[in-house]
Amino acid sequence: MRTDISDGVITTREFAAAARELGAAGESTGAAQLLALLYDETVEGAAILACLHAEPTLAARVLKVANSAYYRCAGTVGTLERAVQILGTTAIRGIAAVGCMDRIAVPTVGKLFDSRRFRFHSLAVAAAAQSLSRLAGASIDSEAFMAGLLHDIGVVVLARLRPAAAVMLSEMSDLDEEGIRSAEVSLFGVDQVSASARVASQWNLPNWLSGALTPQVAPPTDRPYTGYDALPALLALGHRCAQQAGFGLLVLSAGDPKQDWFVALGLDPAACSAVAEEIPQSLRLLGSA
Repeated sequence: MRTDISDGVITTREFAAAARELGAAGESTGAAQLLALLYDETVEGAAILACLHAEPTLAARVLKVANSAYYRCAGTVGTLERAVQILGTTAIRGIAAVGCMDRIAVPTVGKLFDSRRFRFHSLAVAAAAQSLSRLAGASIDSEAFMAGLLHDIGVVVLARLRPAAAVMLSEMSDLDEEGIRSAEVSLFGVDQVSASARVASQWNLPNWLSGALTPQVAPPTDRPYTGYDALPALLALGHRCAQQAGFGLLVLSAGDPKQDWFVALGLDPAACSAVAEEIPQSLRLLGSA
């Protein structure tokens, strides 16, 4: 499948420049820089606090969540230090990462790239992947959230560079995931999953994140995967949960989740359905719905 779009496929140089520009959006710190700081394993809580103090918008978001009814502290949390005590580092990282994503301008191109829809889809996958990590005991709740949040970031770069091709993609329907990937390669020269991994690499985000965004599902083993090995399966099932909850990005043809995904995490399909039901509440907690 080839197109008559005059711009043709996206070159490596073009993509790298667009990814750098996308990650530079921010207040005192670029979104990409802040995301890298939040998920640097060597960075301690004090450094994250210092970063939040320098970012008024993110600080306000953290305080808002800490004072929400969910944490039963409404009207009592007035400092970031207290907010960190209540929420914990994992929650702080997630809230701040959402704030970083809010700075990134998502183009409105066709049905696929409505900025509100894209944002909710990304948040839904992030929340689902985090919940699945907790259920599976994978011990990477924060990392699963981050991977889910960024799993489609490559789509933004593709849409910015080739809006006409993005419109064509958004009008396709009833394709399975393999069909979508094939269409993306034909239209852009790269599929969005690989594009997302390339953005993560361009932004100097941790290697585990680029690896998680690579389209591979862990095979069954004698015991469930934990740690970074579990990320591909968490993303695959998180994406399925988001679709089930009505937060899909593309209209995919129906298909059952691969049993390998459940085996890799030691979960059953009922867990996926329960997580999907919780997504709207998770988005409200993040102040996004």
